[in-house]
Amino acid sequence: MQKVLFVGLRALGDMVLTMPAIQAVHDTCPDSLIDYLMEKPFAALFSEEPLIRKVLALPRATHSFSAGTDSVRKTYLQFLKEIRAEQYDIVFDLFSRGPRSRVIVAASNAGRRVGIMDHPLPFLDSWIYTDRVRLSNALTHMFDQMQFVTSRLGFRTTRTEPSLTVLPENILKARSLLVSFPPDRCEGFVSILPGSGMDNKNWPSGQFAELIRRIMKRNVAVLLLGGPNDRRAVGQVAREIPDEEPLFRWIVQSDLPTLKGIFSMSRGVLGNDSGPLHLAQAIGKKVVALFGPGDHVSYRPFRGTLVRKGLACSPCQSFAGQCPDNRCMKSIGVEDVLAALEEQKILPP
Repeated sequence: MQKVLFVGLRALGDMVLTMPAIQAVHDTCPDSLIDYLMEKPFAALFSEEPLIRKVLALPRATHSFSAGTDSVRKTYLQFLKEIRAEQYDIVFDLFSRGPRSRVIVAASNAGRRVGIMDHPLPFLDSWIYTDRVRLSNALTHMFDQMQFVTSRLGFRTTRTEPSLTVLPENILKARSLLVSFPPDRCEGFVSILPGSGMDNKNWPSGQFAELIRRIMKRNVAVLLLGGPNDRRAVGQVAREIPDEEPLFRWIVQSDLPTLKGIFSMSRGVLGNDSGPLHLAQAIGKKVVALFGPGDHVSYRPFRGTLVRKGLACSPCQSFAGQCPDNRCMKSIGVEDVLAALEEQKILPP
């Protein structure tokens, strides 16, 4: 029996795409005890996965190493002591891009400490990691890259796409949020996510609103969704739809297990390149993802399709607001998106 720790301190979509790596460890060594260290907001979601024994949530205070108070230092040191006390056989640092994961891996004192060398610190990493993996240029999708890392230590699986579990309680909580839909519309709606956490990745609100009107003309209900950081994007679209429209509802919520339940009841999901679209695919739903500045190769849909215009300047990854006009998103037409929804059978023709 091996004790394995995965360290994945990244955004929601990245975390979902690491599931095939966990599957590989389980399939190769079914008696392994697999733990996962991640950001606290995702802990409840991944705690529902049967392959994961325990989710370790990174203490919020450790986000700033310069915070400097005694209580912060004591909390963080106690956290590192608890990881070391687990006596892990293998620790996988799935992204290896910053000081937090390097400190955690070094503190674990695991016999095998595996890191990805896409942002190497050669002298330091030769001390921290016993195994340093350089990703092959032939690899494209993020979940392929994650499986490549585990395969270097002999862990393999035939299940190559991410998969998440939908529990009955996820659906019950989702139904409680959707009681305002007419009874015959509580299932079979299209979920639409107008936010992404980054304005440059968002399709314009007016185009989302026009698309929603076109969908409702086909007598298909629409649920507009977003997390707390997407409140403005959701509000901009919702204001353009009449309050009394029976085929339209909107929700801002942050409970990721409940989001699984909502997606499971929908026909499919449309949105900008964002983590929730990866979550929807992992529970078996088709998606249509709208791409502009983002990496449409590593994060392309694995269950569904993408829409992008392929301008000469994209992908540019200019998420910090440098782009003067966001033309790559504005140029995606409503007809383009409708055609993609029909192609994926999310909408009837």
